Amino acid sequence: SDVCSSDLAGMKVVLADVDADGLDRAAADLGGEGIEAVAVPTDVADPSAVAALRQRAEALGEVSVLMNNAAREGAGGIFTDAARWHATIGVNFWGVFNGIQAFVPAMMEAGWPCAVINTGSKQGITLPPGDTAYNVSKAAVRALSESLAHDLLKTGGRVTAHLLIPGFTFTGLTRARGVTEKPAAAWTAGQEIGRAHV
Repeated sequence: SDVCSSDLAGMKVVLADVDADGLDRAAADLGGEGIEAVAVPTDVADPSAVAALRQRAEALGEVSVLMNNAAREGAGGIFTDAARWHATIGVNFWGVFNGIQAFVPAMMEAGWPCAVINTGSKQGITLPPGDTAYNVSKAAVRALSESLAHDLLKTGGRVTAHLLIPGFTFTGLTRARGVTEKPAAAWTAGQEIGRAHV
């Protein structure tokens, strides 16, 4: 988090998550670093909720950077209950798609540089056994991001799309598996952000 204050200086940040309490804590943490942050509880799997998020963000000013970062685990293989597949794809893929559909058209019409960053996963590339729904969703995010980058070439490079593939990072997904302490091989979110900006 020590990276954020210098990297986000002067930016207004809108945070969205289904976890309202965690969202408020994150906004307060950024506020403590002098960053103006607004918390907007949002289910990214719901297109109308993401449209409302866009309206809230645009009330603060034009959106120049969009980061689609929401994710959940599928927790199973191909024969896992279909409802879990729908929930995983709903957040991990449709959440990214909804963010792109809601925000990118205005970014394409803007007269300044803009960037879209979609968080993928190495599991969307290596496809290890165990969490097939998650792997499929992240492989789809990779394909969507590459397609968006191609489509944005029409802006002459003014609007760009990027796929972020983090390393092994200790996050809420890790803690949800019952891991309460950061494994030695894992990065913290702050370390991952710093590594991405090197």
